[in-house]
Amino acid sequence: MATEQTIDRRGFLKSAAAGALVVAVPFPAMTGNGTEARGGSLGHYITVRPDGKIDLVVPTFEIGQGAHTGLAMILADELEARWEDVSVHSAMLNPALNVPEYGQQMVAGSFSVRVFYAPLRQAAASAREMIRAAAAEEWNVPLQDVSVADSMVTHKGTQRSLHFADLVGAAAKLEVPENPPLKDKPSLIGKSVPRVDIPGKVNGSATFGIDVRVPDMVYAAIRQAPVFGAKVVSVDRSALDGMTGIIEVVEMPSAVLVVAETFWRAKQGVDALDIAFAKTEFDAIGTKDIIAAQNAQLDRDDGGVAVNEGDAWAAIAAARGSDSRQVLSADYTVPFLYHGPMEPMNATAFVKGDRCQVWAPTQGITNATKVAASVAGIPEENVEVFAIYAGGGFGRKYENDFIEQAVRASMAVGRPVQLIWTREEDVQHDFYRPSVSARMTASVKSDGSIEAFAMRLAGQSVIEHTYGVPVFDGIDPVTMLDIKTQTGSAPGEIQQYTIPHTRAEYLHQPTHVPVGYWRSVGASHNGFFLESFVDELAHNAGADPYEFRRRLLRDSPRGLAVLDRVAKEAGWGANLAPGHFQGIAFSEAVGSIVAYVAEISMNDREPTVHKITVAIDCGFAINPDSVHAQMMGGTIMGLGSALYEEINIGEGRAMHNNFYDYRIIGMAETPEIDVHIIESQEAVGGVGEAAGPGVAPAVANAIFAASGKRIRSLPIMSNLG
Repeated sequence: MATEQTIDRRGFLKSAAAGALVVAVPFPAMTGNGTEARGGSLGHYITVRPDGKIDLVVPTFEIGQGAHTGLAMILADELEARWEDVSVHSAMLNPALNVPEYGQQMVAGSFSVRVFYAPLRQAAASAREMIRAAAAEEWNVPLQDVSVADSMVTHKGTQRSLHFADLVGAAAKLEVPENPPLKDKPSLIGKSVPRVDIPGKVNGSATFGIDVRVPDMVYAAIRQAPVFGAKVVSVDRSALDGMTGIIEVVEMPSAVLVVAETFWRAKQGVDALDIAFAKTEFDAIGTKDIIAAQNAQLDRDDGGVAVNEGDAWAAIAAARGSDSRQVLSADYTVPFLYHGPMEPMNATAFVKGDRCQVWAPTQGITNATKVAASVAGIPEENVEVFAIYAGGGFGRKYENDFIEQAVRASMAVGRPVQLIWTREEDVQHDFYRPSVSARMTASVKSDGSIEAFAMRLAGQSVIEHTYGVPVFDGIDPVTMLDIKTQTGSAPGEIQQYTIPHTRAEYLHQPTHVPVGYWRSVGASHNGFFLESFVDELAHNAGADPYEFRRRLLRDSPRGLAVLDRVAKEAGWGANLAPGHFQGIAFSEAVGSIVAYVAEISMNDREPTVHKITVAIDCGFAINPDSVHAQMMGGTIMGLGSALYEEINIGEGRAMHNNFYDYRIIGMAETPEIDVHIIESQEAVGGVGEAAGPGVAPAVANAIFAASGKRIRSLPIMSNLG
């Protein structure tokens, strides 16, 4: 495996502490304002201890995606260490650990493994070469005669061996090699290894956010304004008179918290309060109003441009007056979606004097620190945020509203406070996946081939919530994510498809409903828009949907290999069971290419999904077991959202309370999922958010094959009539 990143010596930090060998990883880390972080390195990143054990401080957090295992595997493989000798720890705040593209220490975008793969290999290789050099000096032999394997160093001529533990002290005194050689062939990565976080999650020793216990800790429950952003007008506390265990009532602009000795007491207290919220201009707004406003935007032609190859609109205009070409157009809509983590929002905070500690299942330690410091009115360096295991994140725990609330509660009572949201609060006060409308238009030649392809999207801006501005260069890049090819240079720039003229536009349609990052973000709806319309074009051409996509992928060997693999494994075109039908879809997200085939049957106009076959090319699969797990989990999440999930807005608020009226997919409804990994030896791609975008169109396309009914709005079960 070749070096993927050149690393200069300036970034290396090597220190000998208590006889340990400590090597840091150089990395072009950037702070939030775009300036280089102080130190320019990852600090104490790899430590080989005097007992031979190896500590890896990872710059990312484990939220169920398997990042800790993948990064530890990269370290053990390049270091030539025994897997059993490696332990993994999440880092505290360090600006040098920022994900460069975002200037934050965070978990998002399926970055964990693919961003830190190359620098971690380089650091591990440095440590290995220093240990080899120490052994060569000890034996007074040429370095080339010294080999390393399983945490042991061996002299090839005499077969003398030493353990890492015997060489750490001497190695720590050596200079860090400037360009250490990397292994040509892996010994551990590429193999399925049990995840390091699983034992604790099985035996109950793992600590999730709700499991945190701090001496003298009390609890808080919260009630937030039903209409997003409505202000608290008054709070009648008389109902709390005589209730035991109540400590304090904390008012915020749009919420009220009750702090008590137990969570149950806190919940009883907040439920008993008579809270009046101010009326807002959004009190009469509902889903129909929001969608109507989005759809009206689709008639405009002044949107921001995300993709522009050739002249799609000119080609489409010419086709409208041509006898040899035709123009097809279709509108699609997707709803707001709830994240639905098993563990609702929670955080534990303790503000004492000018210090603050926070324990939270967070995906973004940098922003969590900033929020806590701002609320407490103290310097950021006085804040410690401990990233705890998250019982599901999916982007929701990148937000910091629950952290701010916990800090305010602690400030009010002067004690550690654990805030826990009820499921109802979690459902009704999410940062939802945006509702988006799309108009897809294509000009098609007489042979059915696509001459021009244009798509126009209208919806809320996620970056407006994050950065305070609705567009960058006229577009919300989150909404338009993974339309333009990321893993190749297909001529049309739409996924991997070859189309002479392509264009993708964005029109901002604001709403008072809070929106945020939802697993695979823009790709979650763009996959549905693109692959549903491509299927419509295939049907219009009288072509097999698989063969139609094959022609579109003619200039993408990598994309074609994924499509062919899924078709083969699913038995596309083979004899299916009576009453069974298939749909196919192709997607590209977070540096990986995925294809799906869904097999369904229809019963009284309702689909039953029997099987979903998935093929993925994620470059080099570090831990195939994790890839399988992520693809299966993402497929299930994608299927549930495609079939059932939607947040409806009425009277300005979310009209849902819990899982009884926000339906998610159940175990009994989960189909067989057959995952196939293609080893392409390309750059390492993301996996967690690659899973999902193609599920909805694959199922919708299968429904069309079965019934002739086109699904142009999600969820499917609400739009089959």
